[in-house]
Amino acid sequence: MAGSAAPPVPTSAPVPSAPAPSTFGRRLVEDASYAREHVLFTALLGSALLPRILRRLLLRAAGARAESSVGAGFSLTGDPKHLTIGRGVFFNRNVTVEAVAPVTIGANTAIGMQVLIMTSHHDIDAQGRWSGVATGRPVVVEEHVWVGGRATILPGAHIEHDVVVAAGAVVVGRLAAHGVYAGVPAKRIRELAPTARPPVVDPTV
Repeated sequence: MAGSAAPPVPTSAPVPSAPAPSTFGRRLVEDASYAREHVLFTALLGSALLPRILRRLLLRAAGARAESSVGAGFSLTGDPKHLTIGRGVFFNRNVTVEAVAPVTIGANTAIGMQVLIMTSHHDIDAQGRWSGVATGRPVVVEEHVWVGGRATILPGAHIEHDVVVAAGAVVVGRLAAHGVYAGVPAKRIRELAPTARPPVVDPTV
């Protein structure tokens, strides 16, 4: 009919975007993941009732390269696949390892009670604001190292072979071989003469 308006051109309806996961849902997933991690790698792995050989087997089953076992009270956070433990390593009680990035512990090393090994780092910008997102920095402890009780090894630290870290020290950066380190941050306070290393012990103990 003359003068009638043209029929409207159909348009496609906008496709609704997928709703972003709620903060509640995201935190619920995170809490479930943390709970699983705690049950397997703290409550079970660190139980004094679990024989050492079974602790080592549990670590291996989770993907860690473990040629030695860990002590009672041991706690592991992060990815077990990032953890490498050489032969003849001794862990005292209540050692905590955060394996957000690779952690390597060389043969014939002794880790004292309540030692903390950290790998997560939060950058600080030029204005002094720290990032809420952690980045991983690997930690390396070479062969024949003795880390005293309650020492803290910070992200990115590298302890060379034949080093003694005093109790309560905080390790930052690289510690050169054949020395004793103490303090916060740890500083070289004594030289150690190269000596014959002890034989590698049974890795199951």
